[in-house]
Amino acid sequence: MALVFGPDAFTVGADTNIDAYPAAGADYTYTVGSGAGLTVNAANDRVQNTLIATDAIARVSDAAAPTGAQENICDAGDDGANHYGSVHARCASASDDDYLIAITTADASECYLVRRDAGVGTTLVNQDRGLATATHRLRLRAIGAGSAVSLEAQPDDTRPLTFSDTAATRKTSGQPGLAGFNDLTANLGWVDNLSVDDLAATGYQARCGTLTVGTGVAGTTYS
Repeated sequence: MALVFGPDAFTVGADTNIDAYPAAGADYTYTVGSGAGLTVNAANDRVQNTLIATDAIARVSDAAAPTGAQENICDAGDDGANHYGSVHARCASASDDDYLIAITTADASECYLVRRDAGVGTTLVNQDRGLATATHRLRLRAIGAGSAVSLEAQPDDTRPLTFSDTAATRKTSGQPGLAGFNDLTANLGWVDNLSVDDLAATGYQARCGTLTVGTGVAGTTYS
């Protein structure tokens, strides 16, 4: 693997819209939202969703960000009341399409691996990993650009969730991304310390061959 971006600690002297951060040349571009929807917060040194019940998603548009095989990691908040952060993979540049992992301990099966198709989320896998309300470390890996996209999502040090996406709307390319969501209170959905690995840069994908996980049957859990 080759770390090509981050870890980004999101340290700023004053609140900054995500698409204007950093000031020397923005590394992020909105795929959903605009303006101060996602704000790099000076008091907390993290990216927060300032909206309520409204999606705000940004992709890493820095030139170093891979669009193929990638592993994206971040810290994300979860307060047990449907306020949470998420890390994304293969975000489209001109539409609301991607994969994501999120933890919301408001639900019994609190770990979710989701595919978004034009803004509509489909849960590929969700499992109970026994996680408590806390800051969680989220890792999302996407490999493959052919008939199947192999996904691996891991919350903290628990057993990863895996899925082989063979759907017609599978995401075969796109940039890493991040998001936060608030159900009732602004700024509680947040992410921090985003890092991106290019899995193709050191031949990781080639060594894995045509990696698939399970059989890719829609709605089947592999873990």
